Amino acid sequence: MAKSIIDVTKEVLECKNEALNPNQMYHIANEMGLTKELNLNGKTPWASFAAIIYMDIKENPNSIFEVVATKPMLIKLKNQDINLKIQTQNEIKEPKNSYSERDLHPLLTRFAFANDNFKAYTKTIYHESSIKTKKGMDKWLYPDIVGVSFEYKDYQKELNKFIGKFSSLPIKIYAFEMKKHLSVSSFREYYFQAVSNSSWANEGYLVALDIDESDEELMDLMKRLSYSFGIGVISLNSQNVDESVILARAEFRENLDYSVMNELSMKNPDFKKFLESVEEFNIEKEYRSKSEFDEVLDNDKLDNYLINKKIMNN
Repeated sequence: MAKSIIDVTKEVLECKNEALNPNQMYHIANEMGLTKELNLNGKTPWASFAAIIYMDIKENPNSIFEVVATKPMLIKLKNQDINLKIQTQNEIKEPKNSYSERDLHPLLTRFAFANDNFKAYTKTIYHESSIKTKKGMDKWLYPDIVGVSFEYKDYQKELNKFIGKFSSLPIKIYAFEMKKHLSVSSFREYYFQAVSNSSWANEGYLVALDIDESDEELMDLMKRLSYSFGIGVISLNSQNVDESVILARAEFRENLDYSVMNELSMKNPDFKKFLESVEEFNIEKEYRSKSEFDEVLDNDKLDNYLINKKIMNN
């Protein structure tokens, strides 16, 4: 008999013997090979998984689960004896990972190139290569990654030539701020960092790995800030990068902020080269132009990269 989400959750909690967030439960269950029978085939299977658990706690008077903390949300079996005080002290700290924020750049590069909302080339901006200025002066100036989409690249050759001769090149410039993990306690700081270093672009995004969509407080905060300030949010899916999710769409800005772009170009050689690559891009010589942006890893390279960097779901 196939196991239900409730059965799988019970098995995970018994195995770990600690209170867990439903998002954590899903990823642990996946690592244990317990999610294959659940038929959670959407883009955010962990959210569907969590919804069933929440509904069971809310509507089932005989639920075997109980909520023992709300910030973050932690759930245990009713008959479990755990030291919650020690655990919650550990839970408020961000997860320790062996990989760095920059190690996540190839994931975003792959997603931005493959996703129909972007179809963009990206380039990493190495802050450390910037011209040194007074300490703190350039804090939150540099985005982690910039990107560009050439809207004409799917047109026929003849139309591309027509556009190049008689019209301005239809492009869109993106700026991305990368973080490993987002929580309610860190979200405001990270979001306004993205506001500071990404608002000059047509669209700016805050990006992190496997954002917990079951955290209602985090999602509400994300919605409110995105509505007010226009920076979008992307949740990278470490299991299937192409299935990463745009949780909040960025507000499109018609005009680029050339004053900020000029400062970035003067202070950072990577950004200056990015502008040159965009200006010189030629669809008929795309092979040359591609080499000037970050490499888009194919499936095999991406799988090996994730394994080597030990990048996995939180």
